Amino acid sequence: MATAQLTHARASRIRPVSLAIVAAVAALVAVVGPAPVSSATPQLSISQVQARIDALNTQAEKITEAYNAARDQLKTVQREQKVAADSLTRESARLAALRSQISQTANATYRSGGFGDFVLGGADDPETFLDQAVTLDAISRSQSQQFASAAAAGHAVKAAKASYDAKAVVVHKTLTRITADKSHIETLLAQARRLLASLRAADRARLAAAQARTTSSQVALRGSYHGPASGRAAVALQFAYNQLGKPYSYGASGPSSYDCSGLTMAAWGAAGVSLPHNAAAQQSSTHSVSSADMQPGDLVFFGSPAYHVGIYVGNGNMIAAPHTGDVVKIEAIYSGFSGAGRP
Repeated sequence: MATAQLTHARASRIRPVSLAIVAAVAALVAVVGPAPVSSATPQLSISQVQARIDALNTQAEKITEAYNAARDQLKTVQREQKVAADSLTRESARLAALRSQISQTANATYRSGGFGDFVLGGADDPETFLDQAVTLDAISRSQSQQFASAAAAGHAVKAAKASYDAKAVVVHKTLTRITADKSHIETLLAQARRLLASLRAADRARLAAAQARTTSSQVALRGSYHGPASGRAAVALQFAYNQLGKPYSYGASGPSSYDCSGLTMAAWGAAGVSLPHNAAAQQSSTHSVSSADMQPGDLVFFGSPAYHVGIYVGNGNMIAAPHTGDVVKIEAIYSGFSGAGRP
Protein backbone atom coordinates (compact mmCIF):
# COMPACT_ATOMS: atom_id res chain seq x y z
CA MET A 1 0.00 0.00 0.00
CA ALA A 2 1.43 3.37 -0.99
CA THR A 3 2.30 5.86 1.75
CA ALA A 4 -0.04 8.49 0.30
CA GLN A 5 -2.87 5.98 0.28
CA LEU A 6 -2.18 5.07 3.89
CA THR A 7 -2.10 8.75 4.90
CA HIS A 8 -5.43 9.34 3.18
CA ALA A 9 -6.89 6.29 4.92
CA ARG A 10 -5.72 7.62 8.28
CA ALA A 11 -7.26 11.03 7.72
CA SER A 12 -10.56 9.65 6.50
CA ARG A 13 -10.72 7.22 9.43
CA ILE A 14 -10.43 9.59 12.38
CA ARG A 15 -13.91 11.11 12.57
CA PRO A 16 -16.01 8.11 11.44
CA VAL A 17 -14.39 5.72 13.88
CA SER A 18 -15.15 8.01 16.79
CA LEU A 19 -18.84 7.91 16.01
CA ALA A 20 -18.60 4.15 15.48
CA ILE A 21 -17.09 3.75 18.94
CA VAL A 22 -19.99 5.60 20.53
CA ALA A 23 -22.48 3.57 18.50
CA ALA A 24 -20.79 0.32 19.45
CA VAL A 25 -20.80 0.86 23.18
CA ALA A 26 -24.32 2.24 23.01
CA ALA A 27 -25.47 -1.30 22.43
CA LEU A 28 -24.27 -2.13 25.93
CA VAL A 29 -26.36 0.65 27.42
CA ALA A 30 -29.40 -0.66 25.59
CA VAL A 31 -28.93 -3.92 27.52
CA VAL A 32 -28.03 -2.65 30.98
CA GLY A 33 -30.23 0.44 30.85
CA PRO A 34 -29.25 4.06 31.47
CA ALA A 35 -27.71 5.04 34.77
CA PRO A 36 -29.51 7.75 36.69
CA VAL A 37 -28.10 11.17 35.92
CA SER A 38 -28.43 13.99 38.39
CA SER A 39 -30.46 16.96 37.18
CA ALA A 40 -27.52 19.11 38.23
CA THR A 41 -25.20 17.25 35.82
CA PRO A 42 -24.79 19.17 32.55
CA GLN A 43 -25.97 17.26 29.48
CA LEU A 44 -23.00 16.04 27.43
CA SER A 45 -23.02 16.42 23.67
CA ILE A 46 -22.32 13.49 21.38
CA SER A 47 -18.93 14.98 20.48
CA GLN A 48 -17.98 15.29 24.16
CA VAL A 49 -19.06 11.72 24.84
CA GLN A 50 -17.24 10.37 21.82
CA ALA A 51 -13.99 12.11 22.85
CA ARG A 52 -14.17 10.57 26.32
CA ILE A 53 -15.15 7.15 24.98
CA ASP A 54 -12.20 7.26 22.57
CA ALA A 55 -9.81 7.82 25.47
CA LEU A 56 -11.42 5.10 27.61
CA ASN A 57 -11.31 2.53 24.81
CA THR A 58 -7.66 3.29 24.09
CA GLN A 59 -6.82 2.77 27.76
CA ALA A 60 -8.89 -0.41 27.91
CA GLU A 61 -7.25 -1.84 24.81
CA LYS A 62 -3.75 -1.20 26.13
CA ILE A 63 -4.62 -2.93 29.40
CA THR A 64 -6.33 -5.76 27.53
CA GLU A 65 -3.12 -6.50 25.64
CA ALA A 66 -1.17 -6.44 28.93
CA TYR A 67 -3.82 -8.79 30.34
CA ASN A 68 -3.36 -11.12 27.36
CA ALA A 69 0.42 -11.07 27.76
CA ALA A 70 0.10 -11.92 31.46
CA ARG A 71 -2.21 -14.84 30.67
CA ASP A 72 0.28 -16.17 28.12
CA GLN A 73 3.06 -15.81 30.69
CA LEU A 74 0.94 -17.64 33.24
CA LYS A 75 0.52 -20.62 30.92
CA THR A 76 4.28 -20.76 30.35
CA VAL A 77 5.16 -20.46 34.02
CA GLN A 78 2.55 -23.05 35.01
CA ARG A 79 4.13 -25.50 32.55
CA GLU A 80 7.54 -24.75 34.06
CA GLN A 81 6.08 -25.14 37.54
CA LYS A 82 4.77 -28.60 36.63
CA VAL A 83 8.22 -29.59 35.36
CA ALA A 84 9.71 -28.37 38.65
CA ALA A 85 7.06 -30.25 40.63
CA ASP A 86 7.75 -33.47 38.70
CA SER A 87 11.48 -33.03 39.31
CA LEU A 88 10.87 -32.49 43.02
CA THR A 89 8.74 -35.64 43.23
CA ARG A 90 11.33 -37.66 41.33
CA GLU A 91 14.31 -36.47 43.38
CA SER A 92 12.42 -36.90 46.66
CA ALA A 93 11.61 -40.50 45.73
CA ARG A 94 15.26 -41.16 44.85
CA LEU A 95 16.40 -39.71 48.18
CA ALA A 96 13.87 -41.83 50.08
CA ALA A 97 15.07 -44.97 48.28
CA LEU A 98 18.71 -44.23 49.12
CA ARG A 99 17.88 -43.57 52.75
CA SER A 100 16.05 -46.90 52.84
CA GLN A 101 19.11 -48.68 51.43
CA ILE A 102 21.38 -47.05 54.02
CA SER A 103 18.97 -48.08 56.78
CA GLN A 104 18.87 -51.65 55.53
CA THR A 105 22.67 -51.82 55.35
CA ALA A 106 22.98 -50.41 58.86
CA ASN A 107 20.48 -52.94 60.19
CA ALA A 108 22.23 -55.81 58.49
CA THR A 109 25.61 -54.70 59.82
CA TYR A 110 24.19 -54.40 63.32
CA ARG A 111 22.57 -57.86 63.20
CA SER A 112 25.80 -59.45 61.99
CA GLY A 113 27.84 -57.87 64.75
CA GLY A 114 29.28 -55.07 62.70
CA PHE A 115 32.84 -55.08 61.47
CA GLY A 116 34.16 -56.36 64.77
CA ASP A 117 34.37 -59.98 63.60
CA PHE A 118 36.62 -58.92 60.81
CA VAL A 119 38.80 -56.69 62.89
CA LEU A 120 38.91 -58.58 66.17
CA GLY A 121 38.30 -62.14 64.98
CA GLY A 122 41.57 -64.06 64.71
CA ALA A 123 42.80 -65.07 61.30
CA ASP A 124 44.58 -68.40 61.26
CA ASP A 125 46.52 -67.63 58.12
CA PRO A 126 47.45 -64.64 55.91
CA GLU A 127 44.98 -65.67 53.18
CA THR A 128 42.03 -65.56 55.56
CA PHE A 129 43.20 -62.22 56.88
CA LEU A 130 43.39 -60.79 53.34
CA ASP A 131 39.92 -62.13 52.51
CA GLN A 132 38.51 -60.39 55.59
CA ALA A 133 40.30 -57.16 54.70
CA VAL A 134 38.91 -57.20 51.15
CA THR A 135 35.36 -57.80 52.45
CA LEU A 136 35.70 -54.99 54.98
CA ASP A 137 36.93 -52.59 52.31
CA ALA A 138 34.06 -53.55 49.99
CA ILE A 139 31.45 -52.95 52.69
CA SER A 140 33.07 -49.65 53.64
CA ARG A 141 33.17 -48.46 50.04
CA SER A 142 29.54 -49.52 49.50
CA GLN A 143 28.41 -47.55 52.52
CA SER A 144 30.49 -44.55 51.48
CA GLN A 145 28.89 -44.64 48.02
CA GLN A 146 25.43 -44.86 49.56
CA PHE A 147 26.10 -41.85 51.77
CA ALA A 148 27.56 -39.89 48.83
CA SER A 149 24.55 -40.73 46.66
CA ALA A 150 22.18 -39.74 49.45
CA ALA A 151 23.99 -36.42 49.90
CA ALA A 152 23.78 -35.72 46.15
CA ALA A 153 20.09 -36.64 46.14
CA GLY A 154 19.52 -34.30 49.08
CA HIS A 155 21.10 -31.43 47.16
CA ALA A 156 18.95 -32.30 44.12
CA VAL A 157 15.81 -32.19 46.26
CA LYS A 158 16.78 -28.79 47.64
CA ALA A 159 17.41 -27.46 44.12
CA ALA A 160 14.11 -28.85 42.83
CA LYS A 161 12.26 -27.37 45.81
CA ALA A 162 13.88 -23.97 45.25
CA SER A 163 12.94 -24.08 41.55
CA TYR A 164 9.35 -25.04 42.36
CA ASP A 165 9.04 -22.30 44.99
CA ALA A 166 10.41 -19.70 42.55
CA LYS A 167 7.89 -20.73 39.90
CA ALA A 168 5.10 -20.62 42.48
CA VAL A 169 6.04 -17.02 43.32
CA VAL A 170 5.92 -16.03 39.63
CA VAL A 171 2.55 -17.75 39.21
CA HIS A 172 1.16 -15.86 42.19
CA LYS A 173 2.46 -12.52 40.94
CA THR A 174 1.12 -13.16 37.45
CA LEU A 175 -2.31 -14.12 38.78
CA THR A 176 -2.33 -10.95 40.88
CA ARG A 177 -1.47 -8.87 37.81
CA ILE A 178 -4.17 -10.58 35.73
CA THR A 179 -6.77 -9.89 38.42
CA ALA A 180 -5.73 -6.23 38.65
CA ASP A 181 -5.78 -5.80 34.86
CA LYS A 182 -9.22 -7.37 34.60
CA SER A 183 -10.56 -5.12 37.34
CA HIS A 184 -9.10 -2.05 35.61
CA ILE A 185 -10.65 -3.02 32.29
CA GLU A 186 -14.05 -3.53 33.90
CA THR A 187 -13.78 -0.13 35.58
CA LEU A 188 -13.05 1.59 32.25
CA LEU A 189 -15.95 -0.18 30.55
CA ALA A 190 -18.28 0.84 33.37
CA GLN A 191 -17.19 4.45 32.88
CA ALA A 192 -17.97 4.14 29.18
CA ARG A 193 -21.44 2.81 29.93
CA ARG A 194 -22.11 5.67 32.31
CA LEU A 195 -21.02 8.21 29.71
CA LEU A 196 -23.35 6.73 27.12
CA ALA A 197 -26.15 6.63 29.67
CA SER A 198 -25.77 10.39 30.02
CA LEU A 199 -26.94 10.88 26.42
CA ARG A 200 -30.55 11.54 25.61
CA ALA A 201 -32.68 8.47 25.03
CA ALA A 202 -33.19 9.38 21.38
CA ASP A 203 -29.44 9.64 20.82
CA ARG A 204 -28.84 6.28 22.49
CA ALA A 205 -31.51 4.65 20.34
CA ARG A 206 -30.08 6.18 17.18
CA LEU A 207 -26.57 4.98 18.01
CA ALA A 208 -27.76 1.49 18.94
CA ALA A 209 -29.62 1.26 15.63
CA ALA A 210 -26.47 2.34 13.78
CA GLN A 211 -24.49 -0.42 15.46
CA ALA A 212 -27.15 -2.99 14.58
CA ARG A 213 -26.85 -1.95 10.92
CA THR A 214 -23.06 -2.28 11.13
CA THR A 215 -23.30 -5.77 12.56
CA SER A 216 -25.79 -6.86 9.91
CA SER A 217 -23.69 -5.49 7.06
CA GLN A 218 -20.55 -7.23 8.33
CA VAL A 219 -22.30 -10.58 8.80
CA ALA A 220 -23.43 -10.31 5.17
CA LEU A 221 -19.78 -10.18 4.07
CA ARG A 222 -18.75 -13.46 5.71
CA GLY A 223 -16.92 -15.87 3.43
CA SER A 224 -16.69 -13.27 0.65
CA TYR A 225 -12.91 -12.98 0.30
CA HIS A 226 -11.80 -13.45 -3.31
CA GLY A 227 -8.70 -11.27 -3.28
CA PRO A 228 -5.16 -11.86 -4.53
CA ALA A 229 -3.76 -13.53 -1.41
CA SER A 230 -2.56 -17.11 -1.76
CA GLY A 231 -1.20 -19.88 0.41
CA ARG A 232 -1.33 -19.40 4.17
CA ALA A 233 -2.25 -15.72 3.87
CA ALA A 234 -5.39 -16.69 1.92
CA VAL A 235 -6.33 -19.21 4.61
CA ALA A 236 -5.88 -16.59 7.35
CA LEU A 237 -7.95 -14.03 5.45
CA GLN A 238 -10.74 -16.48 4.69
CA PHE A 239 -10.89 -17.34 8.38
CA ALA A 240 -11.01 -13.65 9.32
CA TYR A 241 -13.81 -12.98 6.82
CA ASN A 242 -15.83 -15.80 8.36
CA GLN A 243 -15.67 -14.05 11.75
CA LEU A 244 -17.15 -10.75 10.52
CA GLY A 245 -19.95 -9.49 12.72
CA LYS A 246 -18.92 -11.53 15.77
CA PRO A 247 -18.69 -9.48 18.98
CA TYR A 248 -15.54 -8.15 20.59
CA SER A 249 -14.73 -9.61 23.99
CA TYR A 250 -11.48 -8.83 25.76
CA GLY A 251 -9.24 -11.86 26.26
CA ALA A 252 -11.24 -13.91 23.72
CA SER A 253 -9.79 -15.86 20.80
CA GLY A 254 -12.95 -17.45 19.38
CA PRO A 255 -14.90 -19.11 18.21
CA SER A 256 -17.86 -16.91 19.18
CA SER A 257 -16.02 -13.68 20.09
CA TYR A 258 -12.57 -12.09 19.83
CA ASP A 259 -10.32 -9.29 20.91
CA CYS A 260 -7.86 -7.79 18.43
CA SER A 261 -4.86 -10.08 18.96
CA GLY A 262 -7.13 -13.05 19.63
CA LEU A 263 -8.59 -12.63 16.13
CA THR A 264 -5.21 -12.40 14.38
CA MET A 265 -3.85 -15.30 16.44
CA ALA A 266 -6.83 -17.49 15.51
CA ALA A 267 -6.76 -16.47 11.83
CA TRP A 268 -3.10 -17.30 11.32
CA GLY A 269 -3.49 -20.33 13.58
CA ALA A 270 -6.00 -21.66 11.05
CA ALA A 271 -3.19 -21.34 8.49
CA GLY A 272 -0.81 -23.33 10.69
CA VAL A 273 1.14 -20.38 12.09
CA SER A 274 1.42 -20.01 15.87
CA LEU A 275 1.24 -16.44 17.19
CA PRO A 276 1.12 -15.17 20.80
CA HIS A 277 -2.07 -13.60 22.13
CA ASN A 278 -0.63 -10.09 22.36
CA ALA A 279 -0.23 -7.35 19.73
CA ALA A 280 3.29 -6.28 20.73
CA ALA A 281 4.48 -9.89 20.89
CA GLN A 282 2.96 -10.56 17.47
CA GLN A 283 4.82 -7.59 16.04
CA SER A 284 8.07 -8.89 17.52
CA SER A 285 7.53 -12.39 16.13
CA THR A 286 6.68 -11.37 12.55
CA HIS A 287 8.84 -10.07 9.70
CA SER A 288 8.57 -6.29 9.44
CA VAL A 289 7.36 -4.93 6.08
CA SER A 290 7.03 -1.34 4.94
CA SER A 291 3.63 0.20 4.26
CA ALA A 292 4.52 0.31 0.55
CA ASP A 293 5.16 -3.46 0.52
CA MET A 294 2.13 -4.58 2.52
CA GLN A 295 0.19 -7.51 1.12
CA PRO A 296 -3.21 -8.94 2.06
CA GLY A 297 -2.81 -11.16 5.10
CA ASP A 298 -0.08 -9.03 6.69
CA LEU A 299 -0.69 -7.83 10.23
CA VAL A 300 -1.03 -4.09 10.84
CA PHE A 301 -0.08 -2.69 14.22
CA PHE A 302 -1.02 0.44 16.14
CA GLY A 303 0.90 2.15 18.95
CA SER A 304 4.46 1.63 20.16
CA PRO A 305 4.64 -0.80 21.78
CA ALA A 306 1.71 -2.13 19.78
CA TYR A 307 -1.61 -2.32 21.62
CA HIS A 308 -3.87 -3.01 18.64
CA VAL A 309 -3.58 -5.25 15.57
CA GLY A 310 -5.64 -6.10 12.50
CA ILE A 311 -5.28 -8.11 9.27
CA TYR A 312 -4.64 -6.15 6.09
CA VAL A 313 -7.11 -6.91 3.28
CA GLY A 314 -5.89 -4.38 0.69
CA ASN A 315 -6.91 -0.90 -0.47
CA GLY A 316 -6.05 0.67 2.86
CA ASN A 317 -8.47 -1.57 4.79
CA MET A 318 -8.15 -4.23 7.47
CA ILE A 319 -10.26 -6.71 9.41
CA ALA A 320 -10.07 -6.06 13.14
CA ALA A 321 -11.89 -6.57 16.43
CA PRO A 322 -11.96 -2.94 17.65
CA HIS A 323 -13.22 -2.81 21.24
CA THR A 324 -15.96 -3.79 23.66
CA GLY A 325 -19.42 -3.20 22.21
CA ASP A 326 -18.25 -3.42 18.61
CA VAL A 327 -17.89 -6.39 16.25
CA VAL A 328 -15.22 -7.89 14.02
CA LYS A 329 -15.38 -5.73 10.92
CA ILE A 330 -13.65 -4.34 7.86
CA GLU A 331 -12.45 -0.80 8.46
CA ALA A 332 -9.87 1.66 7.17
CA ILE A 333 -6.37 1.68 8.63
CA TYR A 334 -6.41 4.72 10.86
CA SER A 335 -4.22 7.15 12.76
CA GLY A 336 -1.77 5.44 15.08
CA PHE A 337 -0.55 2.89 12.51
CA SER A 338 2.97 1.96 13.63
CA GLY A 339 4.03 -0.84 11.31
CA ALA A 340 3.20 -4.07 9.54
CA GLY A 341 4.40 -7.63 9.99
CA ARG A 342 4.27 -10.77 7.88
CA PRO A 343 3.89 -14.09 9.77
